[in-house]
Amino acid sequence: MGESQFDVIVAGGGMAGLSCALFLARAQVRVALFDQQQSSLRRVERVNNYLGFPEGISGGELLDRGRRQAERFGVTFVDADVTTIAARDGGFAVTAGASSYACTYVVVASNKRTDLATQLGLPLGGFGNKFVSVDEQGQTAVPGVYAVGRITGHPSQAVISAGDGAKTAIGLIQKIRGGYYIDHDT
Repeated sequence: MGESQFDVIVAGGGMAGLSCALFLARAQVRVALFDQQQSSLRRVERVNNYLGFPEGISGGELLDRGRRQAERFGVTFVDADVTTIAARDGGFAVTAGASSYACTYVVVASNKRTDLATQLGLPLGGFGNKFVSVDEQGQTAVPGVYAVGRITGHPSQAVISAGDGAKTAIGLIQKIRGGYYIDHDT
């Protein structure tokens, strides 16, 4: 079987990765999200500070709802961990188990996967040498590689991670399309 091609591959399906993938898919960007549903938010019994849920919501349900929403708009979900990422031909070669994928851009969205950052040559810093530096658009020091959420050193709050993923996705969409972009519902 041949290699699957995407515009963007997102490694990590927590709030930052889901939000990033959702915004990309809504803009008709071909995006795959690799996730084995291991976000630490799944262990949170009740999230009481996420806007729109006055009675709170479990972390698992919040993630499950986000996944259903992202699927509705066309995100391809791959229930596997990314094994390797390497630069190739102006983009990236990604493997997950025995399967191969190619993409133009990569978004690292898992604070547990610092190994992916180091594979890409990104230096780790911050408290415990666990964080990747990004600019205001989420771009790392490696062209075409973005990072969102906790791996960037942002506070570990679902609403902050979701906003960070959305902001980075909009910047990527503008880069891909070459112009201003805003996501409004009709």
